[in-house]
Amino acid sequence: MELESYRNFLAIIEAGSFTGAAECVHVAQPALSKQLKTLENFFGAKLIITTRGSRQLILTEAGRILYQKAKYICSLEDLARNEIDNIIGGAVGTLRISAANSRSSLFISTSLKDFCQLYPKVTYEIYEGGIAEQAQQLLNGITELGILSVPITHEDSFEVLFQRREELSAVFHKEAVWLDNTTSDITLKELSEMPLSVSAGCCDLLKNVARKMPYLHKYSALVPPAILHCNGLTKKPPLP
Repeated sequence: MELESYRNFLAIIEAGSFTGAAECVHVAQPALSKQLKTLENFFGAKLIITTRGSRQLILTEAGRILYQKAKYICSLEDLARNEIDNIIGGAVGTLRISAANSRSSLFISTSLKDFCQLYPKVTYEIYEGGIAEQAQQLLNGITELGILSVPITHEDSFEVLFQRREELSAVFHKEAVWLDNTTSDITLKELSEMPLSVSAGCCDLLKNVARKMPYLHKYSALVPPAILHCNGLTKKPPLP
């Protein structure tokens, strides 16, 4: 079946009459009626009911099904045409990115800068958030690409394009009362005696480590002041 027949069928339904559809698609009414009859013969079912003395068109159950499927079929052709046009004329459109709060500025100044030079017709929408919010944005189709600072949960639901190992550092004020200034190193056991302020993503990493090391058990419970769990705002941990 030709796509033109599906498109004209959609036009009849959406215009609400053969007259309106004929004006919209610039096809004579007799031709539209013939195409509709061809569709009905092809599928072996009545698609539209017209009543005498009324211009109202009534979709049959078969017509309702074909209406939904025809929209999908035509949208696939439109999508294919757009993608092919993009290949011929260069990529265009909007790329929506979900970026971790700690990654967005670095990503914009490094990777995105070079990408903009390669694809000048592409525009961008960047959404900042924690790991849970990023996962929901990707799953719900709000964004197409995620720049994460920690491993994502339910990896089976995502395609990981690139990842690398990184170090997790503890940063303190140089005059912090919890530090021993006689050494430049700090152990995890010593870290367990200090109040911490961590991001939402690092919180999960610390909890995973805490489950494996008995002396970090209080971090697995996330009870202040052992740990301060911050989202977006930086809070100064209380003095012991």
